[in-house]
Amino acid sequence: MKMEMDARVLEKTDEAATSIQSGTSLRDHEVVRGSFRARAWLKSHGYPYSDNVELQASPLRFPDGGNFAVEIPVINTLDVLKGTVAALKEEGIPCTRFNETHGSILLSDSEIREMLSLCAESGYGIAFSIGPRPEYDRKAAFYRGKFGLEQGRRVNNNDAIANSVEEVLRLVDLGCRGVIVYDMGVMRILSEMRESGNLPQDLFFKASSHCIVSNPVTAKIWEELGADSVTVLHDVDLVVLQEMRRMTNGLILDVPIDVYDDKGGFIRYNEIPEIVQVAAPVILKMGASAQVNPYDQVNLNTVKKRVRRVALGLEYLERSGIPTKFAAKSASFWCHPSL
Repeated sequence: MKMEMDARVLEKTDEAATSIQSGTSLRDHEVVRGSFRARAWLKSHGYPYSDNVELQASPLRFPDGGNFAVEIPVINTLDVLKGTVAALKEEGIPCTRFNETHGSILLSDSEIREMLSLCAESGYGIAFSIGPRPEYDRKAAFYRGKFGLEQGRRVNNNDAIANSVEEVLRLVDLGCRGVIVYDMGVMRILSEMRESGNLPQDLFFKASSHCIVSNPVTAKIWEELGADSVTVLHDVDLVVLQEMRRMTNGLILDVPIDVYDDKGGFIRYNEIPEIVQVAAPVILKMGASAQVNPYDQVNLNTVKKRVRRVALGLEYLERSGIPTKFAAKSASFWCHPSL
């Protein structure tokens, strides 16, 4: 039997907490949420306090008024980059920037220069991931143990900090203007170097998904450390994205839309319209589901499949009918090479 009632879920505020503590009767059909004292304090201090809040559109935009852009990950070699650029041009699919994700320490100066030159000529940006990361570092023995993934990709020795900074200096010398950072200590150092003029002011810092930006407060911390964008954890809900946006007005949110099988294999095409509305300015990270694992070998078929996945995601967004504007390739978020 269907129960005919207006059952309102009551998010506990100071008033509700007082009612319970004083023994005052609740109104019919009200539901008392657990942790109501904590919720009251969090809400009054501007922190996220519940997953049961109404979604609201973000008023923020990219500098030109656009509300979204597109990023394709795992562009790790010159050959893959060439194939991707050709496929995008052939299909007429827009893309803002690419990510190199295996680590720039695995690439020679000449290959990086050619990748940067191709992006500059073709009108794309590119961000390179820096190292050394624990999987390549002899001193990171714990990372290779049974519980090593708990370390994430944070560095565990002073030499690794110095080598990470040196790698950024190398990339900058080659013309790179976008780097992907894995360690919060390294992020703070790089931010200080940019502020002091030791790194270019237009150098863009992106926190990797391996930084596990899984809630709004963590996103705020990365913004305070100097990140210009964060790749959010792959499965965060719409209300979490909304609260990330509310707490980080200056931070760009990079949201994975389709995911490698080994990272869960889910696809969020149906949620793209809501993601663009609540998280703007947002970068839609698409194409990963063309692979089972990010370390799989990539061939021309993989490249074409990636581009088709991007096209499909954009089709879902267009079909929704919501007002959208693809952000112009400008300002530092583009990560356009400086040659």
